[in-house]
Amino acid sequence: MARKTREEAEKTRQHILDAAFTLFARQGFSRTTLQQIAAAAGVTRGAVYWHFKDKVDL
Repeated sequence: MARKTREEAEKTRQHILDAAFTLFARQGFSRTTLQQIAAAAGVTRGAVYWHFKDKVDL
């Protein structure tokens, strides 16, 4: 798989943040899992960890 450009990586990061904020607002921080965030953002859980250390880092 080809490496993403900086612009593509930033888009992915923003999709993850958007998904996280939506889920946190809807169901609360403690009830939201990284798997749910990844699914909502259309990425793998590994991609979430690539951009963020953990859920608190989001």
